[in-house]
Amino acid sequence: MLGGRSDISVEDWKAHTDYNDYEESELQISWFWKIAETMSVEQRKMLLFFWTSIKSLPFEGFGCLDSRLSIHKTSEPDDHLPSSHTCFYHLCFPVYQSTTEMED
Repeated sequence: MLGGRSDISVEDWKAHTDYNDYEESELQISWFWKIAETMSVEQRKMLLFFWTSIKSLPFEGFGCLDSRLSIHKTSEPDDHLPSSHTCFYHLCFPVYQSTTEMED
């Protein structure tokens, strides 16, 4: 229990994420979650760390974090990498043109 969860549920992650500048149903959001679902446990942990600077999820899941996570649309061109604001649990990415582009 002290080490946190060893798995990361994408469904729990979705349930505790807000979409600023995006509609929840926008194509890029669905691509993002499809990519997250195909990731290994280690890749999900790395994404969580990039997004929040948290190395492991609390035992009770995303609902026990200090605040909700959020995804933001940036005005950067689609050849830019995503960025994050870990203090605020914000993940920011441009509007990518395909799932392959987003995944890369």
